[in-house]
Amino acid sequence: MSIAATTIQDCSALRNQKGISLRQISDSTKIGMHYLEAIEDGQFTKLPGGIYSVSYIRQYARAIQMPEEVLLDYYLRAALSPEKTSYSCATAAHS
Repeated sequence: MSIAATTIQDCSALRNQKGISLRQISDSTKIGMHYLEAIEDGQFTKLPGGIYSVSYIRQYARAIQMPEEVLLDYYLRAALSPEKTSYSCATAAHS
């Protein structure tokens, strides 16, 4: 799947399409379910911050077989844009 195809889809839909549950990702990465849900919802302010947030986003992206840089770009945009703190995988495709 190309990056362009990935960016137009919602993270949850992409994960479901691949048959991967949040529980499976949580079990394999040891990332709490609430953090994984926050990533899928684009609620990056709910992540622990700093290097932990970057690590969680990278691991989640790998788990759903999405290029890490795509999701990290969303995170960095949210971090630099305090008035818009909610992003989804589909949101940045139109940015």
